[in-house]
Amino acid sequence: MLTVEEFVEAISSVSDENRLIANPYHNNVCKYNLLHYLQHLKDNKVDIMLIGEAPGYRGCALTGIPFTDEAQLKCPENNYALGDWKRSNKNGSTVERSASIVWPAIRKYHIIPLMWNVFPFHPYKEGNRASNRTPTQKELMEGLKYIDALKIIYQIDDSQVFAIGKKAKLLLGLTDDNHCIRHPANDYKKEFRPQFDLKIGELYLQR
Repeated sequence: MLTVEEFVEAISSVSDENRLIANPYHNNVCKYNLLHYLQHLKDNKVDIMLIGEAPGYRGCALTGIPFTDEAQLKCPENNYALGDWKRSNKNGSTVERSASIVWPAIRKYHIIPLMWNVFPFHPYKEGNRASNRTPTQKELMEGLKYIDALKIIYQIDDSQVFAIGKKAKLLLGLTDDNHCIRHPANDYKKEFRPQFDLKIGELYLQR
């Protein structure tokens, strides 16, 4: 079984040359944030996993933490679930739609989740790194090994894995709709929160 440190070293060594992807963990700030985030989860015995599709250029691609932009890093109310962190953007705070919707839901129930993406690297459109594109099927399949490694490291049961979005649901092979929540991006904000409250929040309160 990999340690957290070995996992972070492994993912930060993945090349993004000649591919329309950027590995956020080539950046020392993102690598630092991921390491300390994962160590914080280990210390707090995390047992729930939220899995999205891929890092966005305004969020995880800058911070190294899935579903987390720099505005959420700076929010003191999130410290309980983040661990130690650094900033990439010294001139301001980026805001990502998904991060601004996911974090208030997490805070309401004081959940400390392992947030991740099926594809852990930032896929962008040709000629424009400040963009997002849907990962290819090959890229999504590539990311499954990292999910498997994290489930082993944290001993997370499949019953505690929730997909954020249909792509994650399909790749994870989830057949139970109770473990899939609409992605908060685009026009799905109104669907995400009620589903999160029902499928994760209420479950968490019953422990």
